[in-house]
Amino acid sequence: MTSSFTFSHEFTLNKAYFAETYDASVDSSIKPKDFIKAGLFALAGIAILLLTSTGDEQLANKNMYYLGYFFVGLAVVEALSIKFKRTWWLWRQMMSKAANNPATITIDDDGIATKSAYVNHQIRWTDIYRITESESGFLITLAKGKSYLSKQGLSEAAMDFIRQKN
Repeated sequence: MTSSFTFSHEFTLNKAYFAETYDASVDSSIKPKDFIKAGLFALAGIAILLLTSTGDEQLANKNMYYLGYFFVGLAVVEALSIKFKRTWWLWRQMMSKAANNPATITIDDDGIATKSAYVNHQIRWTDIYRITESESGFLITLAKGKSYLSKQGLSEAAMDFIRQKN
């Protein structure tokens, strides 16, 4: 009978952790297809502005005129979110309730569990498609997405256990 493996580690969901997670798991290259939504917003805004007569004092036309500028502004915000993708993502994570709170990661025979006051996430070994190791952590590919596990705080035994599960 083989003995079961269990490892637990507590860490803080701080900016350094989120930055490491982003750098290891997100493709930060900018592709032309990333601007499709911004382009559609811009086209919709310009179309509304061109079709709206500003000389008419009707309230409906004024509201449509403002709606056109709203879509143009939305296009600008979307384009900036693409250009500053990493900063935008880090800001959103730091604004979440989970930011700057402790979390506990548990690695055992069932899988990898992350628990905190606001996060309760379980990844079962059977749900993992692939584990890719880097210098700073493990990128875990699932059927519907990716997850990142930092090596910081992991014991050598825990890292060997994860490598065996690959």
